[in-house]
Amino acid sequence: MFPDRAFRFPQQPQSQPGGKTERRIEAAIEFSESLYRILSSDPKDAPATDALVNDIKKHVDRLHECQQKHKYLPGVTGDPEVDTQAVRLWNLCTRLRRGKFEAERLRRLFLYGKVLAFHLLAVVRPPKQWASGEVVYLLRLALKAARDCIDGSESELATPILTKAAEYKGVLQDLTPRLAQEDVDEANCLEVEYFIVRTALSWKENRIDVAEHMYTKAERLRNFLTPDYAERLADILYKIGKSLSAKGDFAIAIKWLERADETVNRQSLESPSREGIELRLAILQALVSALLKTGATKDLERAKNYVDCIEAEVGNKLVVSLLRLELLQKTPAEVFDSDAYSIVLRHMIKDFNFTEPGFKLIIYHIRKLHDKSPGSGCTVLDDFILALSKAENDIWVEKAIVSRIWMTSNQRDTLATIDAVRSVLSNLTKPLSAEAAIAAQVLESNYALGQYDLAESWCQLSLHTAFQSCGPNNTSKLERKLLLCALARDSLEVAVSIIQKMSQQSWNEPMTAYLAFKVAVRTKDRVLAERSLETVSSTPDHMDYLGACIAESQNAGDIFCAIAALNKLYEKYEYKAPNLVHLPALFRCTIRLLHLLVGRPDADKNLIVHKLCEGFDAVVLALQKQKQDAESRDLFSVDELEWFSRNAYNLALKNTITWDLRYVVKMLTACVNIVSYFPSDVGSQVDLSLKSLFSRFVISSALVSLARTQDNVEKQRHDYRAMRTHVMEFDKELPEHLPHFDKGSKEDMLRKHAALLAFDFEAAMSLGQLEDLGNIVQRAALCRNVTAYQAMADCLLRGKVPAQVLYSTMRKIINEIWSLESFDALKLAKYTRCLFQATLPLDDGLGIKLLDEACSQARELRESEGHWPEEELQWMAATAFNHAIDCYSSHETERAEEWATKAINLSHYCNDEGGLERTLQEKYLQLKFDVDAR
Repeated sequence: MFPDRAFRFPQQPQSQPGGKTERRIEAAIEFSESLYRILSSDPKDAPATDALVNDIKKHVDRLHECQQKHKYLPGVTGDPEVDTQAVRLWNLCTRLRRGKFEAERLRRLFLYGKVLAFHLLAVVRPPKQWASGEVVYLLRLALKAARDCIDGSESELATPILTKAAEYKGVLQDLTPRLAQEDVDEANCLEVEYFIVRTALSWKENRIDVAEHMYTKAERLRNFLTPDYAERLADILYKIGKSLSAKGDFAIAIKWLERADETVNRQSLESPSREGIELRLAILQALVSALLKTGATKDLERAKNYVDCIEAEVGNKLVVSLLRLELLQKTPAEVFDSDAYSIVLRHMIKDFNFTEPGFKLIIYHIRKLHDKSPGSGCTVLDDFILALSKAENDIWVEKAIVSRIWMTSNQRDTLATIDAVRSVLSNLTKPLSAEAAIAAQVLESNYALGQYDLAESWCQLSLHTAFQSCGPNNTSKLERKLLLCALARDSLEVAVSIIQKMSQQSWNEPMTAYLAFKVAVRTKDRVLAERSLETVSSTPDHMDYLGACIAESQNAGDIFCAIAALNKLYEKYEYKAPNLVHLPALFRCTIRLLHLLVGRPDADKNLIVHKLCEGFDAVVLALQKQKQDAESRDLFSVDELEWFSRNAYNLALKNTITWDLRYVVKMLTACVNIVSYFPSDVGSQVDLSLKSLFSRFVISSALVSLARTQDNVEKQRHDYRAMRTHVMEFDKELPEHLPHFDKGSKEDMLRKHAALLAFDFEAAMSLGQLEDLGNIVQRAALCRNVTAYQAMADCLLRGKVPAQVLYSTMRKIINEIWSLESFDALKLAKYTRCLFQATLPLDDGLGIKLLDEACSQARELRESEGHWPEEELQWMAATAFNHAIDCYSSHETERAEEWATKAINLSHYCNDEGGLERTLQEKYLQLKFDVDAR
């Protein structure tokens, strides 16, 4: 910065350079004032810094052009206000550049502002008009500005500044004869610095030959250098050498760094400045690094000598330790001295300053040692962790422990190395943070390498209390890996123990549940398997896990678990398209597996058959949904329908004797339901019809059998109702398909139909649906089966029905039987007698009708030379007369007389030569109907 001193401005000769030049300079002055105001406020708020920089560049170029054309500018040269403004701007930009502004755009703006200030000073202060002190001062400013431009990689800005510096240098040389020796020495130093700055500029512009030329010129004047200028020159040479080293040009870098070292050492610095000492140390460090990177043996030895020299001068400081470590790293691997490296590191640990850079530095070099000597690296790191545990910085301890675990996991693991890590963890006073714990846990890789014992030990280590902050998710991962290790080693007892200790959080993970299922399959633990499937099936990606469970069950030969997994897959099935699960295939697999279990002696047969029935019922339910949902219309193909219907049919018929009849009913019910979903244009309609009709026949037969043996009235009524439904469906289907059957099938179906109607008659009787009895008798006409009517008649006669229902229904049955075959007297008498016997207690009016019919039939038979069976006539006549006596006893004389008269009339047709008739007449006279009438 400028010192606070004033300069006298002599009177300048008047000249007229031209209005354009003045306007340019005036514009630059006005712009500098505006720039000063902007930078005086918060520079971070400077608008469009790139635009400002471009504007500054334009004004700098114009000012430089003006200086080349005009040495004296009226109104500007010597103007104290312009000079003051330039000084203020220079000082402000210098101060701002020293500040902590991270944005590079601001630092560039400050540099350009400083250059603008210099050129304004150059315009307002022509060198030939001032004394030597003023020229020296301007030369210093020029060199300072040029150095800043070179350091800021703005070589284009530095060139015109150095042009002005050369001009100042020339003026100063002209003044040398008149200067005192002190000023001459100052001028010589500035000339050396000028050539060094030109050297740096040439190097920046990648003109090494020019750089060498400029350095040669500076070298001729180096005897004039004072300590300050020597340090300045050495700094520039150091920067050149370090830059060349960074580019990998180590040979040339060494040459420039040696020049820097020579420049620093050449001065007799009895009391070197702190900056000078640091510069010399930096030069030597850079020189050692460059020598080591050449790879040459002689350079390695030279580097070692430099390090010894540094140590002798500054002692065993950190920089010496770092250089020695770098020297040791460069030695060949086969002769690497791990002990020496460890000694240096332990010295650094002893002198650790507890700073973040210091921590990173030691960790870095410990890892370098570990690369070449894993055991030594781990040992030194253990010492470092012990030292860190005494500090109050948990982050450093965590990072060091993560590094320790990383080192262990990257070398050949043994149980001893894991124990060593566990010993390190014992130094902790509290758990690691979640980040550190997770970072440490993810390093385990032995499982992937098949080293299950070591992997298990690592997982156990990761469950150490030091890692308890890692959270339940990571704990779950570790427990799963322990489970994987146990499974891989086939240690089922250990696996079961791990499962029993797992938290609910672990159980909620589908992968954990899947692994538990694997254990359950191998240990035949059905309860654990069911729990695992329940967890797996509740996850969004249950399909993949359930598929894996099915495969695992099949591999282990555990059909029960495979079926359970298939059922879970079905429970989660969504009737949406597209769907990765083919539902018919899922049903087929389940049914096949269940069928395999039926024959096993250790299986619960009833339970398995029940599951089989549920499987076919599920097919029916799926078909119902398919019919309702247009998107899933093609879910079941004809071949699949045929497979399910055929297997349901065959299983039921094959096991009719061995299975509980209710399972037969369920299986065949599923069969007929599946058959109903076949397309109407399928080719095998006749076969399907026969299958459906026969299934309904067997179902009805089974249901009637179950109903007859059922003690529970409500269940009995349920069976009868279900049976009537199937009979009704049989009734509907038969007429449609009967014409398409061959003669044998047709006769068989009619016989079955007749039997079903007899069952239906029985069910209607039991359910009290008496209004259906007549209709059932009429429906049986198609069958033309006397046996069916006889069964209906027997059922009717055994049942308790109203007399009118009994009479009307029985008459229909008798009429149907009469139409089917010619009754002989025996059969006619039998049915008449049975009907009479059943009707009389209920309604004697209907009994009178039957007596009249019996008389009529007996008369007709006698006229046709036939005869009514004697015993039937005698029984009916005697029964009728006895009823008359009962009526007489009840003082119903008119009814008694009517019944007695009809009984005598019926006895007339007996073939006992009038014996019964005379007997009845005698008894009739004894009743004294005439006396009673009177």
